[in-house]
Amino acid sequence: MPRRRPLLLLPPSKGKSEGGGGPPYAATLPGSELADARTRVLEALAHDVPGLDDAAVARLAGVGAAGAVEQRASLVSLGDAPTSPANRRYTGVVHGNAGLADLRPGQIRAEVRIVSGLLGLVALGDPVPAYRLEFTASLPSLGGLAGFWREAVSEHLAALGRGRRVWDLLPGEHRRVWSTQTRAGLDVVEVAFLRPDGRSANAARTKVAKGRLAAALLAEPGMSPSDLPGHVDLGPGWSVHADGPSVTAIYAG
Repeated sequence: MPRRRPLLLLPPSKGKSEGGGGPPYAATLPGSELADARTRVLEALAHDVPGLDDAAVARLAGVGAAGAVEQRASLVSLGDAPTSPANRRYTGVVHGNAGLADLRPGQIRAEVRIVSGLLGLVALGDPVPAYRLEFTASLPSLGGLAGFWREAVSEHLAALGRGRRVWDLLPGEHRRVWSTQTRAGLDVVEVAFLRPDGRSANAARTKVAKGRLAAALLAEPGMSPSDLPGHVDLGPGWSVHADGPSVTAIYAG
């Protein structure tokens, strides 16, 4: 049986394009991937956020105290917010270096899912509103979003990854969407971005390198871990090493 096209798991970005020409977010939920879980998060935001103090809203949205009032209004009304396809909504460093905005989601030779506190797992063509919601945040009526999504997507993610190579490019906080049981039995390639002393590489440089790696995998989706060293260019100062299914990118610049 031929192997299915690979799956790339990417983090979301705080940076997002504004506005959008798509329908209101709530109108896109019926029949969508993970519709029930997405609806529960949207309803929890509308129910819980009005009763939170400004400090709690700021933590929920990942903004400073001065942004709490604006984010409170935005989070409560997300159902009415216009949408854009995910590949054009997320504008962070990883996504820009991966070239997601230039892709036609239906024509690429890999599956991509972005992990999101609002939508769970997001395909590149999914309609997404402009939002700020931390994956590590909690809502009174749902609890921690990471735990909520881990429970909601485990079976879906296991089915999505079965029979294909899964490139896990998630940072630690977003890897909470994976359970040990979900990962078991799948061909998962975990990529670590480190300094020569084994500590995590600079976050800004890592985002650029991660985006460049994603771009390479999207251009040549048939690559295996052993193909990466000497083949992919993550930028000046980076080298790539493969040990079986594990890949380590080291920044020594």
